[in-house]
Amino acid sequence: MGILSKCSLVAFELLNEMFAAVGAGFLGVLYLVKKGFNKYDSIRTLTILVVTTASVAYITHKNNKQIKPNKKKVICITGCDSGLGFSLAQHSVDMGFTVIAGFLSLDSKGCKEIRQKYGKNIIQIQLDVTDSSSVKAAVQTIEHFLTRNSGYALHAIINNAGVMVFGEFEWSTERLIQQQIDVNLMGTLKFTNAFCPLIRQHRGRIVTITSHCSQSVLPGLSVYGATKTALSGFCDGLRVEMNKYGVDVIQFIPGSFTLQSNIMARQLQNVQEMHDNFSPEQHAFYSDYFKRYNIYLSFITPPPMPFKIEDEGYAFFIYHQLYSTEMGIGQLTNLHTKQKEKTKQKTSFLL
Repeated sequence: MGILSKCSLVAFELLNEMFAAVGAGFLGVLYLVKKGFNKYDSIRTLTILVVTTASVAYITHKNNKQIKPNKKKVICITGCDSGLGFSLAQHSVDMGFTVIAGFLSLDSKGCKEIRQKYGKNIIQIQLDVTDSSSVKAAVQTIEHFLTRNSGYALHAIINNAGVMVFGEFEWSTERLIQQQIDVNLMGTLKFTNAFCPLIRQHRGRIVTITSHCSQSVLPGLSVYGATKTALSGFCDGLRVEMNKYGVDVIQFIPGSFTLQSNIMARQLQNVQEMHDNFSPEQHAFYSDYFKRYNIYLSFITPPPMPFKIEDEGYAFFIYHQLYSTEMGIGQLTNLHTKQKEKTKQKTSFLL
């Protein structure tokens, strides 16, 4: 029997059984598929090809789906006086977003430089995440901005503000402990809570910058690591809560950026405060060790002026956290090597 005859026979039998299957409903269709799989190699091959092609096409479309940055998408960032926030504000506006940058002080070096370089292209607001009235004012500012500018939407808030005190836990004063909790943890919770209604209404996203210390806390950073670990847990819970409203919750885990920010700008004053609050027994016990410990840390000095971080991994972070609409639940990215692997949460690493 020739190839054409075989194909005609297969087509005839398929049509014949299809009519019977349709008449029998869903169970009839299942029966037809099962029989075809058992009897014809060509049907098995064709089915596998169709399913494979459709899967590849779907995955490719999903991974390539992006948000096009434009000025109608508004991003609000905390802690823009230096470091990651200072750089992120500039990168984001360069890419086309409207940026509202929060500064602890509008007279800070970072704010003055951004004002000089970008003028009104980056909207500068005074923002202290530990102050409820300051946070409320930020919400009102953005609400008024969105009302005045029809078609604009709040695309993302980025929780970046943070402080870090280096020193063993026993040396820490209550004020130094409370300061890290207030800024890193409570400040982030307060700011996020205040913006939840707006983010939900605009189906935006919440990005929280934690730390590699949330994965493995370094000695000397027990309090700082505790606050960042708490934020990691907060992101995990909030992600599930907000998912049903179309809001993405993303955790960004950077490595060490102490030399690019002012996060340790008050380390010398903090060391003096620790030393001044030692008991006589602690002075005697820690004397030489405390001195050597802080001589070592004295080499970690903040930059005299904040600067824009020009880093390949940092740009990769911006691309994925602000552009992608289908980041894939649990994308774990080592940004310097550009290696990607799946995890169970939306997380990005910059090591």
